[in-house]
Amino acid sequence: MSAADTCERLSVLSGYPMMQHLASAYPSMLSKQWVGSITDDGAALLPIGIFATLHAIRVAYEVRKGMQLAGRQPLLQELFTMLTFSFGGAILTSLMLGRTQPWLESNTTVPVYATAYLLMACMPGDLLYSFLRRTAPISDVFLAGVDGLIRGYGVTAAGVDLVRGMQGQAVSHSLVAWIVTGTVLGSGGGIIDDFLQISRARWAFRTPSMFTSVSLDIKLSFGATLGYILTTHAWTFAEHAPGFPLSSTLDAVLAMVPHLSDHEAHVISGLLCSAVLSTTAHMRAGQYAAAERASLATARRKKTDEVASDSGADIESDSE
Repeated sequence: MSAADTCERLSVLSGYPMMQHLASAYPSMLSKQWVGSITDDGAALLPIGIFATLHAIRVAYEVRKGMQLAGRQPLLQELFTMLTFSFGGAILTSLMLGRTQPWLESNTTVPVYATAYLLMACMPGDLLYSFLRRTAPISDVFLAGVDGLIRGYGVTAAGVDLVRGMQGQAVSHSLVAWIVTGTVLGSGGGIIDDFLQISRARWAFRTPSMFTSVSLDIKLSFGATLGYILTTHAWTFAEHAPGFPLSSTLDAVLAMVPHLSDHEAHVISGLLCSAVLSTTAHMRAGQYAAAERASLATARRKKTDEVASDSGADIESDSE
């Protein structure tokens, strides 16, 4: 590589030591476990990721909130819905790429997520759900922020980079595959629900609404994926599609985008996704609280009407 090429690919954030430290620590932070390696053989006593647990609580919380307003369903049906939202992106991308489902390869992933929902739905006194509702919108914003950090890293490192690393396969050079994989990985659960209505009492295959109104999850995942590809200069037509029309001109345009290293782009993607989801969660928390109050008021009125009706019936029977 020439000196000119080296300067051209120098990251715009290379002069910020704090960013470099954060970029190098970001993957290990996301994989940090509740109890570290304190045994003689270096194994963790509790090999469960902190961020994975928080993500499981976030998904369980959002599913329970939706069920609370729309009407509760049988526990197994709610649990299946929660697991589908949790792993939907991985399920769809693994099917597209012909890979083993990652949640099947882990001995802890499904138990952790299932336990999170069981605690959210069945804990005595409804303690966990009640605590999160009482601390809203702080709890909503915090959990959404954690979700954003995980999602921003996932669509880039576990999405785009996964396809790029499939050496020897044509898909590794497909820009379409990079974008589709990253986008679907970050929004797969919602896509499945849009097609099959699994969050409703009765499932039904329908024309998905995403073709008329694209969800925030799809927009955010697509934006993070495209931004990662552009800022890391991972794609060049000269390397991946040299015969493409106007390839040299298009490469010149792409080279004008400020360059970030892969690790820096992972962090930026995570921070931006976290900011968007946290802001959205704060807005939706107020909307949900209003809907929750309206639902409670309706339930109280219905109960009052039933009591009054029963009392009237008793009076009529006594008079007879």
